[in-house]
Amino acid sequence: MSGKTGVEKGSGDREPVTVTVTLPAALVDQLKEFCRNCRVTRDIAVERALVEYFREGDMSH
Repeated sequence: MSGKTGVEKGSGDREPVTVTVTLPAALVDQLKEFCRNCRVTRDIAVERALVEYFREGDMSH
């Protein structure tokens, strides 16, 4: 796909998007514990995890 999206790749400009997900209770408990131990918000923890998951060039998921 070569169409322009209005934002150039790598420009750092991103439109905020709100996404709601349903997680298994055990995973929610792990997330809460992680956030409490690392003193980060759930939003930040999930955002950083997704960034790592969808790393540029590694789309084998």
